[in-house]
Order: sequence, then C-alpha cells, then structure tokens
Amino acid sequence: MLAIIVVGCGNIGQTWLQQFAPHLPTVAYVSAVANTQGLRLSQPLAQVAHSDISQGQYQHPYQGNSADQVRAHIQRLQQQGQQVVVLDLTASKAISRAYPAWIAAGAHLISANKYAGSSHPDYYREVIKQLQRYQRHWLYNTTVGAGLPIQKAINERLACHDELKAMEGNFSGSLSWVFQQYRPGDKLSDWLQQAAAQGLTEPDPRLDLSGMDVARKLLILAREAGWQLKLADIEVHNLVPPPLRQLSLKEFWQQRHILDDTFERWRLEHYPEATQFCYLGSVALNEQGQVQAAASLQPIAATSSYAQLPPGNANFMIRSRQYWHNPLIIQGPGAGAEVTAAGVHSDILELLKRL
Repeated sequence: MLAIIVVGCGNIGQTWLQQFAPHLPTVAYVSAVANTQGLRLSQPLAQVAHSDISQGQYQHPYQGNSADQVRAHIQRLQQQGQQVVVLDLTASKAISRAYPAWIAAGAHLISANKYAGSSHPDYYREVIKQLQRYQRHWLYNTTVGAGLPIQKAINERLACHDELKAMEGNFSGSLSWVFQQYRPGDKLSDWLQQAAAQGLTEPDPRLDLSGMDVARKLLILAREAGWQLKLADIEVHNLVPPPLRQLSLKEFWQQRHILDDTFERWRLEHYPEATQFCYLGSVALNEQGQVQAAASLQPIAATSSYAQLPPGNANFMIRSRQYWHNPLIIQGPGAGAEVTAAGVHSDILELLKRL
C-alpha cells in the first residue's frame, strides 16, 4: 500500500485532489494533506475511500509545524509497514530543505517544486546521497514543462547510449504568453499586468521577469543530462530594471513606466527591426566539453516554431549525436494547474511501477 502525503494546497494541489486523487489505483491512497500551517490526516492512518476525497475535506484549518509533522507522519506510516510518498506541490525553498529528513524518515518524493533540483551543488548532492542511502525514489518531471515528458526524453537518450549536445526552449509560460502578445509600440507593462490578472505570473511578476525561473529549469535539465553546472554559471537576462528590484510590489506597479521606458531603450538599441520576441533558455556542451547556459529575451522570425505556438504552449528542442541535424522536439501545454497535476499523477503511477 502506498500512502500519499500532499504538501501544498494551492492551485496544483487542489486540482490534483479534486480531479486525480479519486482515480488512484486501489493500492494507493491519500493519507494526509499539509500546508504552511500544519498537517491534517484524511483519516488517521487508514485508507481513504475514493468517494471521500473532495475539495471541502482539505480546506479545514491545520495545526502545528507542517515539515516536522510530515516527518513524524512518515515515521508512523513506516512503522505500519507502508510505503510512503510525499508530493511537494509548493513553490517553497523552505519545504525543499526538508527533503533529507523526509527521505531518512522513509519517504519517496515527487516534486513540482524546483528549488531542490536547482539548489546549490552541496545540498543537491546531500539529497542524492540520502536517496541512495535509503533506496528511495525522487521523481520531478513537472519541474520543467509541466506535464511534458522532457526528463523522460533525456533519460531515454542516455539509456540508448546517445550523447546529449544541447537543449533549448521557452521555459517560462508567463513570459511566453506576454511576448506572444507584445508587439513593438505596446507598453510591456500592459501585457504583464494582464498576465498577472489572469494568474499566469507569480504573485510578484518580477520573479518571472528576472529570468531565474528559466535558469532553475535549465539547471535541472543539465543535471538530468549528467552535466556539471551551478545556478551562478548561467547567464541570465533580467528584464527588471535595477531601480524597480527592491521596491514593494505596490510601488513596482506604480512605477511601471520605468519598466516600459527601459525595455523600449533596450529594444531600440539591440533589435530595432524585430517585430516579435521570445524569452528562451539554452544549455549546451561547447567543443571543449564545457557546459554553457543562458536565459535571455531574443528576437524571433515569423517563421520560427516559437512564433507559431498557441498562447501558453511550450516548445523544447533536444539535440544529441543521433538527433543533431533534426532535433527531437517536444511541444504542448507548458504551464497550468491541470496539466501540472496530470504530470504529478503520472509520476505517482511511475513510482508504483518501480515499487
């Protein structure tokens, strides 16, 4: 029996609980749900009937410290002889720091949270060491491209003794949407504000504009490919002007004209003839075998595959020895609660196959 502990009850967590948890195989069940306020048992140490899993059941107040309660609950389930998996459906760096303790307590991990996979090499190695020591699994396909099988494609290439050379894509769903709409003459902040109003950006859209989300995804893919890379090694084009970086969110919106003016000067200086842009990430091996990675806004032609994408869709290219002149392309919805929740559910089914 696989006991599932869900950490994070935001859009992805609620979507998975409502749409996918009722369809779990009979060998798996939701044992508990936690948020930043604590953990709540669905039914104390007993299997939850699929019909009992509803939105309302997981909206009651929580009690206590969630990370510690999760660890204690893992230990209780382990003592009962059950397999345990923690679904980290948060965007919390603090939660990702609980991974070694949860692994040691007896849990497998499934992450939509990018922080552990893109953490400092020392911490990343600690997580991997704990996984090996306790023979646990860690699946994180949804950290890049929502439910698209990007990591799976990388692993298949490696399993086929192929040599990975380069990976590229529009890794940010929010920035992709913004620049699919933006055209020269528009105010960039108008489209950014519309994206924020639709929930496409982080609550503070400067997190999207900074390019760090793209950089973290590049680091995750580089590590999946077995390449040595640090976050600090990635060249990142930060679209947030320095005067706006330390302001409150309210002040940022009040002074958004600085964003528009700065961006317009950059566009006219570097790409005055460009009519469409896309924020792209790339990571590749150079001729000396060194890893180079960059995340930046680039002009694209009307014939580019990135220019033809429906809003919110992603396009990823993987080049290898076998797929060099004709790269492997993965395309589809690259963001959204439903496709991400579906990707999490796919990881659960994969974990069940491995156990």
